[in-house]
Amino acid sequence: MIAMEQVFLVVAIILVITALIAIYRAVKGPTLPDRLVAIQVIGTATLIVLVLIAYITNQPLFIDVALTYALLNFLLAVIAGRYLITGEVFK
Repeated sequence: MIAMEQVFLVVAIILVITALIAIYRAVKGPTLPDRLVAIQVIGTATLIVLVLIAYITNQPLFIDVALTYALLNFLLAVIAGRYLITGEVFK
C-alpha cells in the first residue's frame, strides 16, 4: 500500500513541473495579464508545495511561511490588478 507521504511527494513534484511551465508563460507571455496570471499560478503552486512539505516533514513552521507567502501573493494580485485598471498603484 502506498503511504500518504509518497502520494504527497508525487503531487509536490507535479506542482513543481507545473510551476516550471508557468515560468515559461511568465517570460514569454503574449500580454501582461497572461504574465500576471502565470505569476499567480507559480505563487499558488509554491504555497501548496510548502504545505505539503510541512506535512511530510512534520514541521509546522512551514505552514506559517506558507500563510505569509499567501498573503504576499494576494497583495501582489491586488496591486497588479489596480495597476492594470488605473495605471497607478497608489493615489
